[in-house]
Amino acid sequence: METYADSPSWHRYRQLLLDAFGISIRRTPVERWRTVRGHQLHLDEWSPEGRATGTLILVHGGGGNGRILAPLADFAAGIGWRAVAPDLPGYGLTRPGADFHWDYGEWPAVVAALADDVQGSVVLMGLSVGGMTAALAAQAARGVQGVIATTLLDMSDPATFVRAAKWPWLGKASLLGFRWMPSTIDRLRLPLRLLAPLDRMSGHPAMTEYFENDPLIGRLRVPSRFFRTMHTLQMPHLEPRCPLLLVHPGADNWTPTTMSRPAFDRVLGDKRLRELSNGSHLPAELPARLELEQEVTKFLRAVELKDAAGAR
Repeated sequence: METYADSPSWHRYRQLLLDAFGISIRRTPVERWRTVRGHQLHLDEWSPEGRATGTLILVHGGGGNGRILAPLADFAAGIGWRAVAPDLPGYGLTRPGADFHWDYGEWPAVVAALADDVQGSVVLMGLSVGGMTAALAAQAARGVQGVIATTLLDMSDPATFVRAAKWPWLGKASLLGFRWMPSTIDRLRLPLRLLAPLDRMSGHPAMTEYFENDPLIGRLRVPSRFFRTMHTLQMPHLEPRCPLLLVHPGADNWTPTTMSRPAFDRVLGDKRLRELSNGSHLPAELPARLELEQEVTKFLRAVELKDAAGAR
């Protein structure tokens, strides 16, 4: 099977992280394949030096894959947590099941299944659309101890859906198509770079060019049905049944913090919002990256303390 170890996509991304942001990936993940809900799921597993304190499942968004989250995975392993980064069905190197028809609802279901299979503490962390995917998965899973999100987008809201599209006219036209001719719209399969503003993924020109033109991202053809089912998934409230941290990039010109507030405000339970000093949609810039790492560390340490107290 194809692996990231032999992927030009990964090697270019790794070099860009170093050249553009000074991020050096020190560890090499173990690449695994697991059957989850009928999918041959590709998983990156990043392990700490000693015994893992817990497991952090990293959830990519609609413009990425599990390997894009390598900086966070490497960081988590460095503070003692095992990190697992799956390629969700339709994306990356995962081979979707024969009955997968690009229903977005399958994404949180897959993440929940992974979480339920973890022994010990498990926290979900999602970037971009992955933030909402992680929150929905926490509602469905049995024992998630926490959710971290960089954005929390309710794509069932028409205004949010339009603002998240490549162009406002495209978002509005898509909504009309979803309503009046869904079967026709569902069959449209377009490159992701024509559907989402990947040119706003990063503030660095070389990184945005990578996202727009990489075969596994910008050139990936995604059926419109995926985004229709994302829009039609109703979310009257969010109740992940565990603490939620929204750590939003402060200079995200794709999905600014105001787009995450409506869903965040509807979260029932323990929640906290921290806006980073800067940071684009992919918050690799300084000081945003350090602030993000600090927030993640504090959140995971709180989970560790709670688990230790419960074990007494």
